[in-house]
Amino acid sequence: MNKPTFASIGKVADTIDVRLSYRIVELFSEGLYASPNKAIEELVANSFDAGAQQVQVLLSPNLHDQNSTIAVIDDGGGMDADGFKEHWLIGISNKRDLTELPRGRQQIGKFGIGKLATFVLADRLTHISRQKSKYFSTSMDFTAIDKRLTKEVEPKSPIKIPLRELSEKEAMQALKPWTESAAFRATGMILFGKGAPESWTVAVMSSLKPKVHEIKPGVLEWVLRTALPMRPDFGIWLNGAKLVPSKQGKGL
Repeated sequence: MNKPTFASIGKVADTIDVRLSYRIVELFSEGLYASPNKAIEELVANSFDAGAQQVQVLLSPNLHDQNSTIAVIDDGGGMDADGFKEHWLIGISNKRDLTELPRGRQQIGKFGIGKLATFVLADRLTHISRQKSKYFSTSMDFTAIDKRLTKEVEPKSPIKIPLRELSEKEAMQALKPWTESAAFRATGMILFGKGAPESWTVAVMSSLKPKVHEIKPGVLEWVLRTALPMRPDFGIWLNGAKLVPSKQGKGL
């Protein structure tokens, strides 16, 4: 699979071994994460766990388009090189080891497996993150998983994904398709320059699968409003519109 620009820009600083078998992905995607809305919900839950105050979900206007994407942008704690390595430890989460949880929140994301939810919707998952004035990215190509190991839970060899370090200019270029969109600008959120948060993460699902065509914006909005905490310190925007809290929301 050819890497899109946003997934290949920057200097390769290291590689990350991802031990992921097709069997594991199948189990989660066909069971726990069969709903396309659930996959997006889990990414937003990860943003909440990272201490984000703002989360944006941006869907391409036409999900049938070959280059369409789904992006989740948050102003949470972000990830540095070590953070990305921990992020791709499948089934292991450092969230429960934290002595101080971000903003004192009860963690709601799954134990290090939420990222696998994206397999339902996309063949590629890319993260670009800022932390301590540095920018890093990883891009997982799910088609690289060896499908012959359907009976194996532990793969014989890891998938090696590049860990890239980006300059601010490269990060700006990579994220241009989203940061320059009308929906993003409508929220007033910025990622670069004066007033930008010190840390943030952008997760992009690309090479989307037919499952995305089951997504209905109205249903997705309802799922995000009712399944996630809606609090004064945590706002969710869907395609530029801020979601109104539901009485049925968890309100953690």
